[in-house]
Amino acid sequence: MKKHIYCLILAIALLGCAPIERDYLALHRKALVADMHSDTVLRMKNGTDISLRGDEGHMDIPRLQEGGVDLQVFACWINTDTERDSCRPKIDLLIDTLEAAADRHSEAMAICRTAGDAESAIASGKIAAVLGIENGVAIAGDLDNIKHYYERGVRYMTLTHTASSEWVTSSADTAPAFDGLTDFGRDVVRTMNELGMIVDISHASVEAVEQVLKVATAPLIASHSGVHAIYEHDRNLTDEQIKAVAANGGVIGVIFYNGYISTEFADLADSLWGLHRAEFDSLKALYADNDSLYRVARKPLRDSIYAQLEGIVDVGTVVDHIDYIVKLVGPDYVGLGSDYDGVPSMPSGLDDCSMMPNLTKELIVRGYSDEDIGKILGGNFMRVFKQVCGG
Repeated sequence: MKKHIYCLILAIALLGCAPIERDYLALHRKALVADMHSDTVLRMKNGTDISLRGDEGHMDIPRLQEGGVDLQVFACWINTDTERDSCRPKIDLLIDTLEAAADRHSEAMAICRTAGDAESAIASGKIAAVLGIENGVAIAGDLDNIKHYYERGVRYMTLTHTASSEWVTSSADTAPAFDGLTDFGRDVVRTMNELGMIVDISHASVEAVEQVLKVATAPLIASHSGVHAIYEHDRNLTDEQIKAVAANGGVIGVIFYNGYISTEFADLADSLWGLHRAEFDSLKALYADNDSLYRVARKPLRDSIYAQLEGIVDVGTVVDHIDYIVKLVGPDYVGLGSDYDGVPSMPSGLDDCSMMPNLTKELIVRGYSDEDIGKILGGNFMRVFKQVCGG
């Protein structure tokens, strides 16, 4: 008798759970899902075929399709230290790389310059690929380069990266040479606004963000940032900055990278890196003239460190950051900015882009409405994309 009762209870429980399981996948597929930042085009330049489902990296076309990602921003990144003298050819090469992939796989992906382009591509079952630039060093101090990149299809530019340039300060700069933004930097923002290119403040210093917001006449984004109140990292936005972005009508793409969203992860990572610092320094000295070989040589040691950090951060941590922003300014100013293929460690359950539906599942668990989930997954970014770049 007890066995029959147990089976009945189990059956009822399974029946009760099944609609929830179906609902989150159905809702995810129904929503427009937009990821505001990935570095996958760098892997493509190095030979990765994104038409094939890979075991390495975080993103390719099959995994984007599995994850229900409708719009993906592909960031063209410039290294401030080593590429500032060849930035325009480097950016052009990365754009060429994405264009060639889109041409080869036109049945699955299309490069989109406006929100209208994106909506048409998505309606035809394709991934809407949007071009971005990460690091304003790419313009080489010449406003005409902004126009050149715009004509090539770039629709947002992250003003800086982990080092300040001559016209904008980085959040990582502890001793900046000037206060946030120069007059030329203000002209950069104005030129982007006039052209219809979205200004991205991720990586920018507090002072730079404040000054950009004073100059900007269009909504801006923080394409891949977290919440400073949850983890006090310079890459994360303070409450005041979050409120200012909301007042501007912009969107904050919450980053997934473990090292920017979890204090526990960061503290343990720092400890482990410290234990192996001498080994890394030795490898760095050994391969001082060849950074590529250094990266290969250090990989086993890096992998062993990150293996010890697995499981500390999960999908819920990302949603904690989303939750915080929603509670502070409402559901209209937050989105997704994974940084897939740009960082070494992702939360459990968001290991690659195929797992994006887990975000929707967690948002349902947290009590979010279908409407608000739709805004967070991509609706908010599409609003800004349409306002700045056209419909």
